[in-house]
Amino acid sequence: MRYLFILVIALSFLQAPAQSIINKAKLDKKIDSLFQSFNNQNSPGYAITVLQNGKVITKKTYGMANLEFGIPFSHNTIVGITYSEGREFISIAAALLEQDGVLTLNDKVSRYFPKLPAWSENVTILDLLNHSSGFCDEWATLVLMQASMSNRLDVSQFLNFLYTQPTPQVEPGKGYMYSNSDYGLLRLILEKASNENLSAYLKRKVFEPLGMSSTQMPNNKEVVIANHAFSYYSDQPGKYNVWLRDKTSPGGNYQVLTSANDLEKWAAAHNDPTTFIAKASTRLKQQSRPIPVLRGTDYPFGQKLKHIGNYAMIVHEGVSGWRYLSRVPEAGLSIICLGNYLGGYDEKIDALYEEIFQLKKLPVTAPKLPVKALPTRHNDLVKYAGTYRQLNQLTFQSSVEPKLYQELNVIGDSLYLHFATTDSIALLKVGDNIFKDPEYPAWLVFSQSHKDSAMHVTIYNQGDYTETWHWKRETTTKTKYTNAQLQKFTGKYYSKHLDFYWTIVMNDAGELVVKRPTIADKILEPFYNDEFRLIIEFREHEESRVWINFEYDKAGKVNGFNIQNSRLMHHQFDKVN
Repeated sequence: MRYLFILVIALSFLQAPAQSIINKAKLDKKIDSLFQSFNNQNSPGYAITVLQNGKVITKKTYGMANLEFGIPFSHNTIVGITYSEGREFISIAAALLEQDGVLTLNDKVSRYFPKLPAWSENVTILDLLNHSSGFCDEWATLVLMQASMSNRLDVSQFLNFLYTQPTPQVEPGKGYMYSNSDYGLLRLILEKASNENLSAYLKRKVFEPLGMSSTQMPNNKEVVIANHAFSYYSDQPGKYNVWLRDKTSPGGNYQVLTSANDLEKWAAAHNDPTTFIAKASTRLKQQSRPIPVLRGTDYPFGQKLKHIGNYAMIVHEGVSGWRYLSRVPEAGLSIICLGNYLGGYDEKIDALYEEIFQLKKLPVTAPKLPVKALPTRHNDLVKYAGTYRQLNQLTFQSSVEPKLYQELNVIGDSLYLHFATTDSIALLKVGDNIFKDPEYPAWLVFSQSHKDSAMHVTIYNQGDYTETWHWKRETTTKTKYTNAQLQKFTGKYYSKHLDFYWTIVMNDAGELVVKRPTIADKILEPFYNDEFRLIIEFREHEESRVWINFEYDKAGKVNGFNIQNSRLMHHQFDKVN
């Protein structure tokens, strides 16, 4: 019997997950190397915490919470994590309300808002969580009539926007399209079902019981909050700008403010399967489906299932690469990373786990590319000019692949890359068919399989992350129209959904111009496959594109047009004159 007991104990050790002994000195050195560029008083900051079995292994901070006043970043610094990260908290609230019998995830949304359109009669709360409701995305749709998505949008406007939607964007319950409206409506349903503001509910039912005293879902973004850090972004190396582009609408009003110290308690609640948080999270995973257009298990409610070596890893992040918490339950490990720089840092966290588990990472076979600028001549550059489409654009937004094009043209003796309507850079020639960005470590390598084939470009980005992209030059020509043909597209068009008019006119240069009463005039550009491209702005200096297809009656007369992009399956404007 004694031998049997010893055998059972021995087998249990053989089958137990490996609990890595972490070398703190080596780990600190690795963290320092990964966040070296932020280890100064002139950059935004980060707080990193590594825990094993609930015990802190190390805590590190870098950079500044406030660059203007020289305030260092700390583990008590409060940061507003981006909108998609806030989805985890609002989803947990939905599961908790179901635990309390207030609602069920299978409730029809029309039960709470009967004025929603007839086509949405069978849409459920779960469909909102899964982005399979069919409701329009408020950001992508309302930008058709608003100059900036920083404009305020009240609840009554938001609801009217949903009430008047004529048809679903995707098949309810089956399709998929990432829609901020889904979570905006979810918040309103939770508040109506509980008869309590969501911010108050989360404070009372989640944050206070867990001791997360610095965490909140604010109702008013203008309230002064102690230790609240500015967020920053960068449009050129080493220079940072304050992010002031918050959106005020139901679809954006579930942003969460938190600190690295508070996230230790959030991690502990998830790591203990007996807690109400862990049970709510399990319920969500049982009911929700992963984003169907992405590879892997990536839930819309803010968690992903990944692997690091032979270990399963649970990643807490939205769609922007802000991995504020990641956990490897089998090894009892959690890593918290919270910062105020609006840039993804997934690969840094993966590198920490690789260090902890002593995983041998395959060397990145990034080519060694030249950097010395060479002289150029106009005639030698002409062969590179043209319109290039980015290939293999798999995104979280929908099954519609974004049509992303880049323009290259020759001005004088320089090859210019135009990455926005008002921004371009002169590329440096550094080798045969090789050009380099003058500021960033990014190279464009041109190639053709034979002289009559389409020109391809491979872009090697060897900055903080090593990435490779592929472009292909369009071999077809953009559709060309005579002035008489373009004139047929002019006139006044009406969106019944938005109760809004567009007027299309032709200017003296023979271009179609979209005129809207609330937005500056924009050129409607003939593109490929009889489509027209319209550049729109979500916010200042943040461009997007919509694609317009004109429609004709049986007599061949233009009677309207339809608009599409990856988060706007269709939007109809009818011609009224």
